Amino acid sequence: MHLPRRTLLSTVPAAGALLALSACGGGSADVAAEAAGASDAGGAGTGGAGSASGAPSDLPEGWTWVEGTDVPTTTATPALPVTLTDGTGTEVTVEDVSRTIVGGEDVADMLAAMGLQEDVYAAPTGSVADAALAAPEQFEFSQSTGTEGLLAVDGTFFLGNNTKRHGDVAAQFRAAGISAAVIDDQQSVADKIRAVAALLGDTDAGEELAGTVEDQLTQAAEASGDAVAALRVLVVTSSGAGGANAVVGTGTAAADIIEAIGAVNCGVEAGLRGYSVEYSDEGLLDLAPDVVVTGTGDLEEWGGLEGFLTAFPTLAQTPAGQSSHFLLMPSEQIKVSGTAVGAGALALATALAELAAA
Repeated sequence: MHLPRRTLLSTVPAAGALLALSACGGGSADVAAEAAGASDAGGAGTGGAGSASGAPSDLPEGWTWVEGTDVPTTTATPALPVTLTDGTGTEVTVEDVSRTIVGGEDVADMLAAMGLQEDVYAAPTGSVADAALAAPEQFEFSQSTGTEGLLAVDGTFFLGNNTKRHGDVAAQFRAAGISAAVIDDQQSVADKIRAVAALLGDTDAGEELAGTVEDQLTQAAEASGDAVAALRVLVVTSSGAGGANAVVGTGTAAADIIEAIGAVNCGVEAGLRGYSVEYSDEGLLDLAPDVVVTGTGDLEEWGGLEGFLTAFPTLAQTPAGQSSHFLLMPSEQIKVSGTAVGAGALALATALAELAAA
């Protein structure tokens, strides 16, 4: 595999430009300028939560670091109880969110972005989002642990993020007298934000936050340029079902991002849903990705470059591998279907435009 010098692409909050290149020349300066203004999109605030952390010290040689800034936040005021229909088509009533058990880190991120971090009481182990990692209780949910373990956590509300995985779980919570709801995992991230806010009884806060993310995604589309449409992008993760390696498909942060940018999403093209383990190494070779993207939490789980290549051995033989077009992003910006999706899209749009122009 050809390994050129290490490159960095990071977004920094600067007057007049949201995105800038670092250590890989100034070829994308115009693209960066066109992406400016995302921090003023919509009404939600941006700032501290989205400050750039910089490339990790263990970034593999030849990989490109891509990071967005200006992740939006707002302040929601829950107005409970509220009764509505959730993503499973079930009429649910939410009465108390003070000790919320989240079925996924994305909904934890959304709650925190609405100023409700202290209400995130329990979150799944293996999370990468700060909002989930900060939860007082951590749990492992699987067929072996079942819902009984979650009921023992003593939460006041269960919020699931996957209709197939959490529909029955939510029903068992409600049977035990505890509020529970599930959002539709196949809708856009902005609509997921709206759905979570509706469950809190504050649709205005949801619209404010979702609108900002949508504006950022629109700006990412404008920043990417026509040449990006020909790029085939594959997103991979270490956290599929049962902690297996997976290809990222529909209903994910990456799906929203790549759709907005206008590139070809190999996982979606292959008909895969969520973090899918339904692939083969030969199939990945046939997908012929031009670019491979993964998150910091995934690379850490693999133990670095060697573990990544062991997990996906055929990627070295793809066009992406031959050109060393491997991009590493903060997991919250490529993996977590939360409020950082827009910022991540802006950064990735610039990175792909740079690759397409090379």
